[in-house]
Amino acid sequence: MMRTTFLAVVMVMTLFYLVEAPRAQARNVKDIIKKVQKKYDDIKNFKASFEKIETFQLTGSQIVTSGKLFIKDGKKYRFETEDQLVISDGETVWTYNRLSNQLLIDRVRKNSGALLPRNILFKFPKTHYATLLGEDEMDGKKVYIVKLDPKEEAQGYFSSVKIWVQDDAWQIVKIEITDLNGNKSIFLLSQIDTRATLSDDLFKFTATPDMDVVDMR
Repeated sequence: MMRTTFLAVVMVMTLFYLVEAPRAQARNVKDIIKKVQKKYDDIKNFKASFEKIETFQLTGSQIVTSGKLFIKDGKKYRFETEDQLVISDGETVWTYNRLSNQLLIDRVRKNSGALLPRNILFKFPKTHYATLLGEDEMDGKKVYIVKLDPKEEAQGYFSSVKIWVQDDAWQIVKIEITDLNGNKSIFLLSQIDTRATLSDDLFKFTATPDMDVVDMR
């Protein structure tokens, strides 16, 4: 369950950089990153549906999960699947497993290794090598494939991240995360809305008496 929680946080913080921009021609990876960075501060609320495909290196098996994602003000997030909820108000993280009826509560930890807001396009260009792998087509639209590899001094729980950036909207439509064991997690996004109105209540969680609560704070 902790692996699922970590992947949820990785996904949340990566997806926060879904943005919209005028139609333009990106020439290289620095141009692409700058174009997305330029619009970052304009994004307040965001929601999308997603499909997550996990492939495990050792067994070759796959797990496919679908769900919804909500982000507000760059630090509040809600990650929903059929079996799990991961919610944060920017200070506290609640991870609720519906199958076991267990709730884990923890603080948002700056040095936990999780991807925090702004990391992918603001911090990572300084600590990771960014490479433009090429162009592709998704749903009839051109996308740029960007790979981020950690520099020698960088520390984390994954070996690389790939993002697929749509040319006409400058938004990330696909993410591939490879962890240190070679396991891959792919996130495919749909029904993206960067102008959603989101209540603060979405980013709070109240335990019920029947839950098995583990407070790690």
